[in-house]
Amino acid sequence: MGKLQTWLKGYIEIYVHGNHPERFLSLLHNKQIHIWDMKPSEDGYLFKMERKHFRDLDAIRKKTGSQIEVRNKYGLPFWLFRYRKRKFFALGLILAGALVYVCSLFIWDINVDGTYFYTDEQIQMRIEDEYVTLGQRKSQIDCNWLEEQLRQDFPEISWVSCEIIGTQLNVEIKETLEGTEIVNEDTPIQDIVAAKDGVIVEMITRSGTPVAKVGQTVSKGDILISGVIHIYDDFDEVLETDYVAADGDVIAETVYTYEDSFELQYYEKEYTGVHQTAITVEVVNWVQEIHLPWKDFTNFDVVEENHKLRLGHTYYLPFSFTVSERREYIPVMVTYSEEEAKARAEERLQRYIDNLSEKEVEIMENHVTIECRDGICHAAGNLVVWERIGYGRELIIPSEPQEETTE
Repeated sequence: MGKLQTWLKGYIEIYVHGNHPERFLSLLHNKQIHIWDMKPSEDGYLFKMERKHFRDLDAIRKKTGSQIEVRNKYGLPFWLFRYRKRKFFALGLILAGALVYVCSLFIWDINVDGTYFYTDEQIQMRIEDEYVTLGQRKSQIDCNWLEEQLRQDFPEISWVSCEIIGTQLNVEIKETLEGTEIVNEDTPIQDIVAAKDGVIVEMITRSGTPVAKVGQTVSKGDILISGVIHIYDDFDEVLETDYVAADGDVIAETVYTYEDSFELQYYEKEYTGVHQTAITVEVVNWVQEIHLPWKDFTNFDVVEENHKLRLGHTYYLPFSFTVSERREYIPVMVTYSEEEAKARAEERLQRYIDNLSEKEVEIMENHVTIECRDGICHAAGNLVVWERIGYGRELIIPSEPQEETTE
């Protein structure tokens, strides 16, 4: 901020030489005139000082017999003087600066990062529809409140951080995959229950009372680790009951049913090279499309590229333009060979398996078969996997019955 104020007020570079330049500098110090960037030059010194102190130098010059020269002038006053004949140019720059400042008071972009189960678009649309609209003043946005609302709207979110940087609202998200909830001091009292049917193969209990055991077949909704802890005496009678947030890892063997099919005949796009472009300009809520009369394409693809104007990485402005291109193509009938069809079915199955692996699901057995008949390629079967199936379900503490008193 100090540098900006100095530039707005203007400053100059002075060269002092001749008789006693060191005494000249000493008198500057005595008069409390601030100088900076001082360095020796030829038989004198170069330094910078604020423009407003320039008239004070004349008395010091006469007292010391030194000579002074103005080498350079910096700052807004000198810049305006230099372009004083270009008033409209200077006025345009001032208005542009004022417009950028006004735009900096509002939110013009929402960035969502870290999603997996949900999509960035889902979170962003929810925020824009319910909580923060583009063009809203930054001072009206409560990031802590917005974080709470998003956690309530999207149960799979375990952690969310909202931060305003420049004119952009940054939303950082971490999701909890099924069976991997994070238990901390804020977690309510809960049981760990089964998210699906399976046979338990591994089980670790960190808090709570284990109910199921390795090798046991469980059904969806069964309690695996209870949040109820009983304390017994030497006669196996309950002395005390405590309630905690159950925590642990329960891995079970489960089965995924897989089914996929597609036709052996399909249409492939053969592009003709003929295309047409349009530009859509958006300024806040004003939208204008610019293009020549559309050509009559029977079959075409539309490719769009949106460009938002910004200064730096996070200082977005309420101006954008979209380049739309229509590309004509001719549909050509193509038929897969049996080998090609099976290879494509294998690729689609592998993508499905890779998606499961990203969710920490370990594939143990693959019983999917692929065959082609009646012009269709079929892939069907099941996958035997090991995965976490435990998730937290809030535990309702039963109220103690009130004792009746008789008079």
